[in-house]
Amino acid sequence: MDRTADLDDLLQDLSERADRRLIVLDTAARVVAWSIHESDDDRRRLSSALAHGDSWTLPAVGPDGFAVEDLPETGRCLVVPLHDHRHRVGHLLAALAEPGPPSAEEVRVLLDEVPALGVLLSLRTLYAERDRDRARSLLTALVAGDAAARPGAAEALVGEGLLGSSRQYSAVVLGADPAAGAPEETGRTALAVHRTLDFVASSSTASVVGATLDDGTGVLVFPRPVVGPRLARILARPDVGAVRAGVGPVVGSLLDVHRSFRLARRAWRTAWLDPSAHDPVTHWDDTGLDGLLALLPLESMTVEDLPRSVRRVLAAGLAPELLRTLETYLDRGGDAQRTAAALSIHRSTFYYRLDRLKERLDLNLDDGLTRRELHVGLRVARLARLRPAGP
Repeated sequence: MDRTADLDDLLQDLSERADRRLIVLDTAARVVAWSIHESDDDRRRLSSALAHGDSWTLPAVGPDGFAVEDLPETGRCLVVPLHDHRHRVGHLLAALAEPGPPSAEEVRVLLDEVPALGVLLSLRTLYAERDRDRARSLLTALVAGDAAARPGAAEALVGEGLLGSSRQYSAVVLGADPAAGAPEETGRTALAVHRTLDFVASSSTASVVGATLDDGTGVLVFPRPVVGPRLARILARPDVGAVRAGVGPVVGSLLDVHRSFRLARRAWRTAWLDPSAHDPVTHWDDTGLDGLLALLPLESMTVEDLPRSVRRVLAAGLAPELLRTLETYLDRGGDAQRTAAALSIHRSTFYYRLDRLKERLDLNLDDGLTRRELHVGLRVARLARLRPAGP
């Protein structure tokens, strides 16, 4: 029988006997359970622990079995390590609002329950790990497995309470720069998934499921449209700042969420191909042409793969102002007036630069097909990182 709820019951009973607000942390200092926090000060301390606990360095504990520490944005707390039968599994925090050490009786009441709390925390951690493994297996089958595995995975995710039942689902793919290839970035991705799940659990009643896949990317499935700015705030924290997200379109059935996942993955790839042009949280519908170009094997492309007109531009060694003029002209569909306005230059200056471009490149820039070839080709060159430094 699942006894994880007993941790909350015991913690609340202990809080009332000791007349202290209590918080339980796991070994990574993440908040696992807490007693009722009624006052504004209590809720402020709890919010701080939820947001920043895993960045704390908890003190060493002396022979008395506890320590008193000023924790950032939380204040003075009694810190007691929790163990199961063999290992340390976390900490118990008791808020100390008043100056001075806690009384011997308060400490005794808390320490008497520490062994039971440690065992129950160990059980909760075990169940949480089991749920994470189960969610990862089911999510992989749902978004990346074969079609035959999807119905069973979808039924299990909803039936086991890992994901809410809904008429709308959306997938999110998270990850660091795929071109960097740094193994430690997988840890940042896993942390970003964890932070998002924690935020949803602490701020709503929604059931969102997430996991880190074998390739190091993270996946989240929401039973509703994804709020981009909210996800961006989660990813703005320094410890996950190297992670970007792609958001797939909303689908009407969990059986179709693999389509949302496929496009979310491409949106994530697009966000990293040109970070200056795309937001840290990029929705598929906002990727434009780049979302299509992301299908290309850009990492393996060379200059020789580009059209001859584009190769001429790259080989010409154009000054930054000329290259910017060319790109702006292409972006504005060959409209001289709009190009001059976008560059904040006089139209005669623009025409002077255009004549220089025609001479240097030996290309007919008045021809629409040539402009189209250059426009797309130069964009491919930038996404493939074949462009020289500059604009």
